[in-house]
Amino acid sequence: MKRIFALLLCCVLALSCVACGEGESGENASVQGSESTEQTTSTDSATSETETSTNTDTDTDTEKNTTSSVTETVTWDDYVFDTSIEHKFFATDIRGHSLVVFDLNKTDGNLDLLTGRSCVVWAWSSDYDTKCTIKPSAGIDAAKYRYSPYYGKDVVIASSSNGWAGVIDYEAKSLIWEYKVGDGPHSIEMMPNGDVVVACSGNGSTPGKLAYIPLSSGAKTPSCEVPSPSSHGVMWDPKNECLWVMENAEIACFKVVGAGTREATLERIKESCVSLAGKDSGGHVISPVLGQPGKYWIGAGGGLWQFDTETRTVTKSYENAAALSIRHLKGVASFADGTVIQTSAGLGGNTSYDWSSKALRILLFKKNDDGTSRPIIKEVPFKTREFYKVFPFTKDYQ
Repeated sequence: MKRIFALLLCCVLALSCVACGEGESGENASVQGSESTEQTTSTDSATSETETSTNTDTDTDTEKNTTSSVTETVTWDDYVFDTSIEHKFFATDIRGHSLVVFDLNKTDGNLDLLTGRSCVVWAWSSDYDTKCTIKPSAGIDAAKYRYSPYYGKDVVIASSSNGWAGVIDYEAKSLIWEYKVGDGPHSIEMMPNGDVVVACSGNGSTPGKLAYIPLSSGAKTPSCEVPSPSSHGVMWDPKNECLWVMENAEIACFKVVGAGTREATLERIKESCVSLAGKDSGGHVISPVLGQPGKYWIGAGGGLWQFDTETRTVTKSYENAAALSIRHLKGVASFADGTVIQTSAGLGGNTSYDWSSKALRILLFKKNDDGTSRPIIKEVPFKTREFYKVFPFTKDYQ
């Protein structure tokens, strides 16, 4: 009798394991752009009247974004979505220690397909590149697509808060330079001459810094490291010849002195810095507003701002700000037709970290009869991926 009971108990446990499992292959398939298709059900928000609420995580005291919504089939019909332009964007997959480039144009109007292999047009994982010896332990935080005149090819630049920064040969999908820069790198930029700048937020004992590596001179290590408190984002502005750096409550401007030499350094231009003090804090994102030269998205604790480099002002007075400006944004990728991709703390629920997302928030814009537009919001959840930041896939600085 005991043997029969034990046999029945084993059968029940085995069935329970099958029921609880996702039944998907491991993330090894993500390397080199080979993706395992994920069958998911997406959460859609029908209009700009979508109700957005915040829940407080009592363990971390971090407000996470959740969206209550109704189901809607989102197609490109009657939407401001021009498939003649590129809609590619980077997503940093912290679970797979990888970088992924998605192409919205390959969804054929069904955003659920974004989780499948056909929409992934490029991928790289630090776990499977033998040239990557400084492994990003919690995944890669930031990435950009650039052209390097020093290497004479298209590259991907990336950084991780564990102290790592690297340059990847885009075509070969192979690391060609890496450095242990330390102090919590959260963003990276490549100058037009091929030099690299890493924005570091600090590591608890240090307040943060900018590290400048003059690769174009043949140097592989920083020529200077200058203070930059809680740096979380950096973008090169070719018109103003300035590095805009997203610090905690200030958008700082840095000039490069001696670019291309082994003695290159950075100079903070105090009169050009723009303060967010009294408006917001916890700056985390700086990303180009594609199609609007001279403007950048600024993501902070209190929402999404728009920064105008000509007027040196930040504002939330932009079209559809109510839908776009959610709290605790971590990544923003926008396109010339208005389409926007976002990540934010806790998006998708049950995240591994209080700063990561298990879903991508996508905003499409439907034309109204009066010529204005309204946002259609869709959250696409992933089963085997978890994201930190997104960034437009473009070699253009602005």
